[in-house]
Amino acid sequence: MTVGERLYLGLLALSIAAAGVVLGAVATAYFPLDLLRTSLDAVYGNRNFMVLAGVMIVLAAAVLAASLRRGERVETILQQGPLGEVRICFKAVENIVLKASKSMKGIREIKTKIIISDSGVVIFLRAVIYPDQIIPQLTAELQAVVKDDVEKITGSSVAEVKVMIENIVTDGIKTAH
Repeated sequence: MTVGERLYLGLLALSIAAAGVVLGAVATAYFPLDLLRTSLDAVYGNRNFMVLAGVMIVLAAAVLAASLRRGERVETILQQGPLGEVRICFKAVENIVLKASKSMKGIREIKTKIIISDSGVVIFLRAVIYPDQIIPQLTAELQAVVKDDVEKITGSSVAEVKVMIENIVTDGIKTAH
């Protein structure tokens, strides 16, 4: 939903709420009838209009909530090409990272999170590795491979590749009891 649509829905919700409050105030006899002196005589003290006012207020709250709720956003890297803008979804970048990490020995699984900073793309990696790996060497190689592949394929600048070794696989390793 665009900012204009949200603004429109917000104003609509406030208008409906105002109408509902006025209608409810008239229906509950909150305003003296002498002040209104209009064709609202049919509304004055009428329980049906009280219910209608309640429904309008609930409707206004629902519309206002919808205007404030953020829609599902597809996060992308935005680039300007010679013929217009190009957007690359984070999911595509995640798949580039997965492909790059699968080419390396010593990594069992990788989880990726991507954000955009002022200096470029920041990639967070959570890795599970096999035992007997030299972690500083493995992570430095992983960072270099991921950075090179993402920059080469997307044309975007990678500011950082942050790696967290989440676990070391122990499947199939016998432990002394």
